[in-house]
Amino acid sequence: MERGLSPNTMESYVRDVKKFTALVEDISTVTRKQIHEYIVSLYDVGLDARSISRGVSALKTFFGFLVSEGVIGENPALNIKAPKFIKKLPSALTVEEVEKLLNITNVTTWEGVRDRAMLELLYASGLRVSELVNLKREDINIEEGFLVVRSGKGGKDRLTLMGESSKSWLLKYLELSLDRLQTSPYFFITRRNKFFTRQGIWLKLKEYAAKAGITKEVYPHILRHSFATHMLEGGADLRAIQALLGHSSITTTEIYTHVRTDFLREEYDRFHPLGAHKE
Repeated sequence: MERGLSPNTMESYVRDVKKFTALVEDISTVTRKQIHEYIVSLYDVGLDARSISRGVSALKTFFGFLVSEGVIGENPALNIKAPKFIKKLPSALTVEEVEKLLNITNVTTWEGVRDRAMLELLYASGLRVSELVNLKREDINIEEGFLVVRSGKGGKDRLTLMGESSKSWLLKYLELSLDRLQTSPYFFITRRNKFFTRQGIWLKLKEYAAKAGITKEVYPHILRHSFATHMLEGGADLRAIQALLGHSSITTTEIYTHVRTDFLREEYDRFHPLGAHKE
């Protein structure tokens, strides 16, 4: 909390620490060797490098906290090296695939209109799923076309925008939901007027992707990645994308320049006189 990490990151850190502490009798006597052997065991059970690296970070933070509180004299995890992992380029849908995903919703029903509004906003505003489910009605200014995101990483508020299409579907959803929303602080709710979970959105996304015939692996962040990729392909400034996504560092946003390299290669091969597909 002091570092301003997101709730999801904090939950992961707690899980990682609990896994380790469940294996030791006395936290105050833990040695570097014990931690090293535990890390080796994670390799043995086939845990990926990213998860192991996060576990090492969690233990370093935990034991560092115990040192600062005077519970132990030194941090036994301090010099434990985390494994290096190669960051995968984020997968993104094509514009055509996004349109298929949006159009597959059954907008003759309340649920279909709600789902269309949620998917439109995820893609139009580059929201994290956790940010979508935490949106309040007062955070959204549909007429002006912007929303305030209050639940992003680092506890920082940010302003992001929405397009005309998402504005239209949000208005339709709002018109159909005025009575329902009287009893909920959240903007998007289930048919039982309950809070949406991230897992619930993910399941809906996978269901719609299957119906739309999208064969790519679909996961919660894919519309966010698609938003950033398509913005960059359209010529948007990287700093503007950084602000809209809520990245604290431009280096996080720069990963999308690698995605765009693939797009540029395709365009070059397609249109340049000496491109790969010219005879």
